[in-house]
Amino acid sequence: MKLLLTGGTGFLGSALARYWAVTDAKIMLLMRRDSDLRKVGIPITSSAVLRPESDRELTEGIRSFEPDVIVHTACSYGRQGETLQDVLDANVRLGLALMDASSKFSNRVTFLNAGSALEGHVNSYALSKKQFSDWGTMLAGQLAGRMQFVDVALQHFYGPNDSPSKFTTHVIRSCRDQVSELSLTAGEQKRDFIYIDDVVSAFDILVRARGDLNTVERIDVGTGEAPTVRRFAETVRAVTQSQTNLLFGALPYRQNEAMNCRADTRRMRSLGWVARHGLTEGIARTVELEMKKS
Repeated sequence: MKLLLTGGTGFLGSALARYWAVTDAKIMLLMRRDSDLRKVGIPITSSAVLRPESDRELTEGIRSFEPDVIVHTACSYGRQGETLQDVLDANVRLGLALMDASSKFSNRVTFLNAGSALEGHVNSYALSKKQFSDWGTMLAGQLAGRMQFVDVALQHFYGPNDSPSKFTTHVIRSCRDQVSELSLTAGEQKRDFIYIDDVVSAFDILVRARGDLNTVERIDVGTGEAPTVRRFAETVRAVTQSQTNLLFGALPYRQNEAMNCRADTRRMRSLGWVARHGLTEGIARTVELEMKKS
């Protein structure tokens, strides 16, 4: 199996790369020119990396490799000062370029999109992810079975080495470092927190079981449980044995805050997958590995 993976230096992409590197899959990473290969965490040869500087180079590289599967995890959350154009380029245009290039293959290609479970009105990231999901669904439907589009609606995944800009990492590191106090919202939002290893195993199942999936399908990936944000923070505080004072209600909710996010896990369970890490176990594992870094 030949697999093209985007976002290989990101949290999810690098975890997938490390997992598939020890399988029978032949992997090619699609990366930006300035991406640091060390972030992937595995030995990479130059022949296994595609660094296009134009859409033409992207198309030529993909056609030369002819992947059986494209796993698209590259994205922009818009948290690092990116413009709206940057967000659209990463979350919409890149995916369309990948689909356009692979639509010319003689073989059927499976496109696994790391989508979002958030509604489009929440923020620019969620809107752009929804827009690409809609584009992918339409294009795959028009390609008469030559492309399979699997839109993975990811819930709130977390784990060691994730971006410090994410809520979960911020809470874990604040408690780990024993900061005196941590300002939070009231914490009544319900989130389906899923540990990174479970997300990786879900993607692997979807790749292996692609022959059993529909030509176009949207599949939820989460635990099926939705504890509150407050419970997450309190569990982190307990696991780390932290003295950090959690100031619930010190911050307002964000505009358009989603208050209840929970995966429907029936489709994944029908494929033989279930999340293996509960909330406390996932947090404990994350804290253990984060502690080794501090």
